[in-house]
Amino acid sequence: MLTIIDISNHQRGLALNSLSADTFIFKVTEGDYFKDDTLEDFIQQARSLDKPFGLYHFLDQSPVEEQANFFLSCITPYLGECLLVLDYEEYGRQGPDQAKRFLDIIYQKTQVKPLIYMNESDANAEDWSEVISADYGLWVAKYSSNLPKLSQWPNYAMWQYTSTPYDTSYFYGDLNAWKKYGLPETSNSTNYHLKGKRFKALKPLIIKADEWFKKDTGMFFSKSTVFDIQTICHTETTTHALIYYNHREVFVTLHKDYVELVE
Repeated sequence: MLTIIDISNHQRGLALNSLSADTFIFKVTEGDYFKDDTLEDFIQQARSLDKPFGLYHFLDQSPVEEQANFFLSCITPYLGECLLVLDYEEYGRQGPDQAKRFLDIIYQKTQVKPLIYMNESDANAEDWSEVISADYGLWVAKYSSNLPKLSQWPNYAMWQYTSTPYDTSYFYGDLNAWKKYGLPETSNSTNYHLKGKRFKALKPLIIKADEWFKKDTGMFFSKSTVFDIQTICHTETTTHALIYYNHREVFVTLHKDYVELVE
């Protein structure tokens, strides 16, 4: 799991080496007219620190096609190096259809699937079924010590849990998983389930104590056990689920030889 801080011109002059973060996300554009003039400085700082970064667009009410193309014109030099995000909130909430249109344009032109950022309330209040079906990942905001509760999304890639002193999030994966979000999709098949919220054990399933799968809990799910997950995590070598079991945070593999998708 990584700690992410997102930055914009509101933090102008900030020295990134003063922050305890594994990665950063920077604002690039808003609407079809505004480009953040602190972007280049923050990117150069991140590179000098050898820290990966992501880039986001803040949606407003102007046509999404124009916004998507404007965003693309500003991020072209960094494609393949950065994760991409659509910021969906406040006055930019045009509805899931228009949000998906923006995401689709970015994906069609880059083969990179952006994440979409929104708060917990919007994630539950609007119909996101088409966005979810298209396999766009969620970055959800909920300023609390309690995990987000989502009624539609089977999982989320990131959770923004505080805005003090800076907007800070957890990313449920390692650095290699982060970097893969910024790479064009390939046709390679996977042996792991990449989405879902309920699974069934196909054989005895060891429950691990850490996301690196190095520490055993001494517990396991017996064959045919059905269990719900909180979110899906990715590393360079494995994909696994974070779950709450016996009042603690634990992890199980999502390899298709070990579990099958129920829902």
